Amino acid sequence: MAAPRLALLVGALTWTSGGLAQTTLGALLDAGAKPVTTAQFKEELVQRVMSGPTPSGGKLEIVYTADGRLQGSGTQASTASSVVPWAPISGDWSDDDKGRICTSMRVGVTSAGSSVLLPKRCQYWYKLGMEYYFADSDTDRSAKVLSRAIKQ
Repeated sequence: MAAPRLALLVGALTWTSGGLAQTTLGALLDAGAKPVTTAQFKEELVQRVMSGPTPSGGKLEIVYTADGRLQGSGTQASTASSVVPWAPISGDWSDDDKGRICTSMRVGVTSAGSSVLLPKRCQYWYKLGMEYYFADSDTDRSAKVLSRAIKQ
């Protein structure tokens, strides 16, 4: 029973086309979003709980720590007939020479005690008002973005 839930959560945490709370990089830039530098990311977001949607409509809460780790939890999209449990997320993060934030994440724990390792992703971050966004591209205006807010 845990394995199907884990598979759904892994799918929820990876990019998919179409999904809730997504927009495009072009729309974000047209609204006035500015790129977040790696120094700004470290100053404004590291050691803070961030929350936001997954591409499939689930929820995510995560902390990027000052020592290059990340930890948190996430869910898949819930339905009226089921309660979706939170699954643990752990991993590492770093910045690269292109100004991207790169993450490697492990998601969930199965009944056998294992987790799923997601492929490393490097993404560009943006800020609009008090919201943060990230995208796989900094030039493709049709690239999907996801939002993150600092949890108060």
